[in-house]
Amino acid sequence: MTKNEKGDSLDGMVGGKNKDHQVYIANVWYSWQKFTGTVQNVLESEWKVKKHDIYTYVSHLCQIFQFISAKDLFISAIPLILYLSVFKSYLVLKEVFNLPEEPHLTLPVYEYLFFRCLPHQILSRRSGVMLDILAAVPYLVHFVLPVFFILYLTIRRRSSSIPLVYQYLWCAGWVNLIAVIIQFVSPTAPPWFNDSAVFDEHGRVISSAPNEAAFQRIDALLGFPCFHSIYGQSPLKYGSFPSLHVAWPTVILFHKPWVGRSFGLLHVIWITWAALYSSHHYLVDAIGGVSLVIVVKLSMDHIWEPFSKRQTEVKRTPIRLTSCSKAV
Repeated sequence: MTKNEKGDSLDGMVGGKNKDHQVYIANVWYSWQKFTGTVQNVLESEWKVKKHDIYTYVSHLCQIFQFISAKDLFISAIPLILYLSVFKSYLVLKEVFNLPEEPHLTLPVYEYLFFRCLPHQILSRRSGVMLDILAAVPYLVHFVLPVFFILYLTIRRRSSSIPLVYQYLWCAGWVNLIAVIIQFVSPTAPPWFNDSAVFDEHGRVISSAPNEAAFQRIDALLGFPCFHSIYGQSPLKYGSFPSLHVAWPTVILFHKPWVGRSFGLLHVIWITWAALYSSHHYLVDAIGGVSLVIVVKLSMDHIWEPFSKRQTEVKRTPIRLTSCSKAV
């Protein structure tokens, strides 16, 4: 075969491949257009059927949130905003105010002094997959708990409990702010650190257990570092006392909890057990969290809080959401 014949043969093969590739691209594009056209037809059909229901639902939401006062909502959130600002600024505040870095290791002493034992060690002696999951659930729910409770009060209880939303935010904000100031000024080591830390001759930490403590077993079970990523991002490593994990459900307990007070009390007991079982807190931490909530709530009831006069009257400065219902 001559060079010209070979060249013609190669050009024919290349041309054939290009043609096949163009046909393939054309088929893919046709299939994609057919698929998107089908999806569009289905969505248009569903919209015609569900349009009235969607409009009704939007109108219902507008009627629910029209009782919320933007001014009162902002005022009630001020302590919570301060808490978030202070917590996120820990590294800066530590340098400015020369905050202590090394934790106090005295919590086990107080624990043994009050209870003549270390309850977290008793509860964590027996562990298993089911107990690990049972302890992990309230810890995972903890981070979205305030949002769910506010939505519950707003949607389920309607306008009669809107002042309760403001009081809940006010109370939760002050509890968090006071707790984080205590943790900044007097950092305390949690059980997982005290039970596992190895020090050198100069008192410096050589090694310790990971921040997620017993929940590392959950990470191993899931196959990815869920709890490790959560606790690894916290700027404050030593904030055992008081326990905000116990304090948050306690705040809900004092503000008409969902289902009932028995369920609210069960939630507090559940998270307390989980905190001790996972070696994240001592029992004195849990008692400190509950005590802090009681002090803040008593201060609100007997000293001052800006929403006490709104229990029977909803202020008439709602967020302008009524335009939604008019548009519908």
